[in-house]
Amino acid sequence: MTAGPIRWGILSTAAIARRAVGPAIRLARNGVLRAVGSRSLGRARAFAAELEIPAAHGSYEALLADPTVDAVYVPLPTALHRDWVLAAARAGKHVLVDKPFAVNAAEAAEMAAACRRAGVQLLEGFMYRYDPRHARLRALAADGAIGELRRVVTAFAFPITRNAANVRLSRALAGGALGDLGTYCVSVSRLHLGGEPRRAAARLEVDAEFGVDVDGSALLDFGAGRAAVLDFSFQTARRQSLALVGTAGVIQAERHILDGGAPSEIRIRTAGRTLTERFEPFDPYRAEVENLGDAVHGLAPPLVDGDEAVRNMRVLDAVRASARRGAWEELT
Repeated sequence: MTAGPIRWGILSTAAIARRAVGPAIRLARNGVLRAVGSRSLGRARAFAAELEIPAAHGSYEALLADPTVDAVYVPLPTALHRDWVLAAARAGKHVLVDKPFAVNAAEAAEMAAACRRAGVQLLEGFMYRYDPRHARLRALAADGAIGELRRVVTAFAFPITRNAANVRLSRALAGGALGDLGTYCVSVSRLHLGGEPRRAAARLEVDAEFGVDVDGSALLDFGAGRAAVLDFSFQTARRQSLALVGTAGVIQAERHILDGGAPSEIRIRTAGRTLTERFEPFDPYRAEVENLGDAVHGLAPPLVDGDEAVRNMRVLDAVRASARRGAWEELT
């Protein structure tokens, strides 16, 4: 393993890699973008030319065999995460894997265990976790700025194009609104309520044509009067909202997952007073790339490691089970 910058490869030419993570690697203080792999050598070469990447490989296997690559970013469809994370671990590559981490918690646990055995770092791509607004929200709640925190209310939704080419609507590739959007809502809720829910109640609307969930909501019971209300959809208007509701006030944030590189703010509302705190533009993708590099060099732990990914997936499994049964699903 190089002692210098982490040498990255990208496993596929997915749009998120071109738009966000590839450029973030190029800007990272501790990383360089070394290679890209695709099932099509032509696509790999075109991608490499666009992002000025030195090496292009015509298969994922060839990328993983590249001795000049230390870590790989895996933005493949969810159903492919397990196999390629396991392959990366066997090849001794550190892994940043896009959300949702896996199809279910059993797969997630297998992926985390494989990386642990191989001695490689594993990070789930929850880029929002690096946004300084969330650290500030947690500090305000812990300091009693809104009294005792009792609710987290969060929504993430946007309408999508209905066609068979849209991977978000592919049952075979584990598409669906819960995995694509609801996973953020679950993670946000667990982050701000500081633990794991005891049980979940949920509804999921499954598209008759494509067989995947396209709209849903869930209630997570964290005990002691604390709960999270989740709203996620491919069918409703574009929304990103978060409210931390306490006994003495509310803290609100918009665009709390994807801020688009624009200035952002939070609002603290208490009796008779509203305070607004503003934040400068921030690149969370660069932060997650740098976090993995720091973890490889022993400078910091991965913020969203394999064990954390497994815990989040267990809640997603419970949400699905509750929706199927039409009843509360206990988490043990």
